[in-house]
Amino acid sequence: MKSKHKESTSDLAELLKPYRSGWVALSSDERRVIAAGATLKETREKVTEENQPNPVFLKLIPPERGYVPPLW
Repeated sequence: MKSKHKESTSDLAELLKPYRSGWVALSSDERRVIAAGATLKETREKVTEENQPNPVFLKLIPPERGYVPPLW
């Protein structure tokens, strides 16, 4: 039996492959990229133009840069 989580993670990796950094907006079902931009504002404006309901925004970090979230 395949793990749904592993499958969806793999699908997301494939979906985001063309984008190295910046922001992307995914459709509400997270199956397609509906907009991309250098800033969140730019990406939101593109989503508004496309009239897409309930997008999911992701900040992408280039693979050669690490990210450590702040410890609060």
